[in-house]
Amino acid sequence: MLWTIMPLEAVMEGSCSCQPSYSELPWHNGATLLVEPLGSGKVKVVRLISTDPRHYLDPDLRPGNILELATLRRTSQ
Repeated sequence: MLWTIMPLEAVMEGSCSCQPSYSELPWHNGATLLVEPLGSGKVKVVRLISTDPRHYLDPDLRPGNILELATLRRTSQ
């Protein structure tokens, strides 16, 4: 909770200035990963999009995990 006499617009000004860029990457068995590029061939998993519940049990695909693109491309073929 924020207690201040300043208007909310003045307090929150500039807090939304960094908008991350997300990319959708196809993954094997019909799943799609929403990822945030981190540079140097790595991505951070933001979301897993799939209708197969088994994909959600894969610990490597949890949101927040960091994957290497080379590994991701090798498993998607």
